[in-house]
Amino acid sequence: MKRIEGIRLVEVVCCLLLSCTNSFTQGLLVDQASGTSTEIVSQANQIPNTQIVQSFTPSLSAVGYVQFQTFIPAASSGETVIINLRQNAYNGPIVSSTTPVLVLNKITQISTFYFSGTVPVTPNQVYYFEPELLSSGSLFIGYKPSSTYTGGIIFINGVPSGPGDLWFQEGTLGPEPGGVWLLSFGGSVLF
Repeated sequence: MKRIEGIRLVEVVCCLLLSCTNSFTQGLLVDQASGTSTEIVSQANQIPNTQIVQSFTPSLSAVGYVQFQTFIPAASSGETVIINLRQNAYNGPIVSSTTPVLVLNKITQISTFYFSGTVPVTPNQVYYFEPELLSSGSLFIGYKPSSTYTGGIIFINGVPSGPGDLWFQEGTLGPEPGGVWLLSFGGSVLF
């Protein structure tokens, strides 16, 4: 009987540890967003036919990633994309660019673009995300014509084109799990 109670206790501890893993793993911390991850937009702007730039006003002092809803035509085998982070104007100097991403989706989905490290920014200053296609095809970026995001606007071919915005989310990467946590979790699983 005591052995069964001991096994039950181990099961309960393991379940509790597994339920806490999300709070201890590296994750995406959202700073600014024009939409939610459950929201699917039905309109889009196409690049490279159109230069599109989304302004935003970060509240954090760094940017580590940006997400856009993307779609590529069915005839495409994939498109390589980077996101330029600009300051001072929609065509201002490039502060940093994300690592290239091969977008393969034939349906609208959220694509995440990571900067090689966290990029320092000044909170409450306007910055600009510019999707840039490195391959020869085309890419559609989700657009919200009735966006309620107040921290920026979309620029289409250099012209402010509000009140809509690109669907986006930006922020930083959460902390990676600490060594003590990993050893504790691994030890409990072995136990």
